[in-house]
Amino acid sequence: MKTEIAKLPASAKEKFKAVTEYIPAANVVSVLTELTDAYKEHLSVKRDIAAINAKRDVLIKEMSLKYDLYYKVFSRIFAERSRAIDKAFSIIDKGLKENDRDLISMGLNSLSTVVASSPFGNLKDLAGLLESDKTVEI
Repeated sequence: MKTEIAKLPASAKEKFKAVTEYIPAANVVSVLTELTDAYKEHLSVKRDIAAINAKRDVLIKEMSLKYDLYYKVFSRIFAERSRAIDKAFSIIDKGLKENDRDLISMGLNSLSTVVASSPFGNLKDLAGLLESDKTVEI
């Protein structure tokens, strides 16, 4: 051990002597080895944390994009239903003004069809389409 210390530069010898005040000389190498291993483990954990954070960021971005897509799809679905309902009521109103039973009946049938059909009836199919790799025009 002394011959190894003798080969060290003067500044390293000073540091080694300073360390041996706190750690017995026989244990310095094992302590430094353990510190080196701990530092390597620290770097490994740091890389793992960075990888996890990167995956988290990708998942958050993906979820955000899916939210935007679903918001647009459902907004359009319900806007279309709203227009259909408004159209049915305008036909009913026209029929009432003109005292035309056929127009009133046609408006009521149209309204009944829109209201009776659920926009969620084929939600599973819609979700499958939105989750697929296919391009969907909204």
